[in-house]
Amino acid sequence: MSNDRPRRPNAYQHGVFSRTTIVPGEDIKEFEALHSDLVQEWTPAGATEEDAVLSIAKGIWRKRRAQRFLEIQVARNAANPDHPSYNEFDGLTGLNAVLRATPGVAFEQLASRFLPAETIKDLTKKFPRSDFQSNQERAEAVSDEIESVMLPVVLPASAPMRELVLLSLSSHSFTEDFFDRELKLDERLDTMIDRAVKRLVQTKAMKQMFSRIGTDRAEDRVKKIAGKKASNG
Repeated sequence: MSNDRPRRPNAYQHGVFSRTTIVPGEDIKEFEALHSDLVQEWTPAGATEEDAVLSIAKGIWRKRRAQRFLEIQVARNAANPDHPSYNEFDGLTGLNAVLRATPGVAFEQLASRFLPAETIKDLTKKFPRSDFQSNQERAEAVSDEIESVMLPVVLPASAPMRELVLLSLSSHSFTEDFFDRELKLDERLDTMIDRAVKRLVQTKAMKQMFSRIGTDRAEDRVKKIAGKKASNG
């Protein structure tokens, strides 16, 4: 029984693209799923078509990567007390997550990455190291304070107001130069994808054309042979 599913390209079978496309922190399986979907969509036949599909996958993946990096940068700016787009909610949330993950580290060593100096001073005064038997116990107390007291105060209760405040702060990350660079990157990646798609379509079209030429020639030969037999008969 014939198998209608397109075979996997060699790059998919052996994972060679994982050494050139995937960076630390990215999920190889997510890229494989994207590549597999494109294989299903384009059904490449032969090394040339397989390479074109892989190029399409790389272009789409890089667009997704750029978007993820953008989101990470915006989140980093929002939690950085030295950045104009800093907002206290993200700073407190970031510090709380780190404290929960590394409770043995002294509170002050982490806080400067997320909170203004005045807020750190207030927390240090409220939770002096001498009142706790360990850094872990102190970290848990600070985390409880952040979750139960500080976060409810700094985040507006109204969802529309909250979105407006956060959007206003985030606007400091989105300068005209930033948008210009993002647009140029999208254009370069789209151009790369379009070229790969064009190459793939042209390859398929050429194969179909050569196949038709071969079929026509074969039919001509059959007709000539049949004609000769008829004349000889």
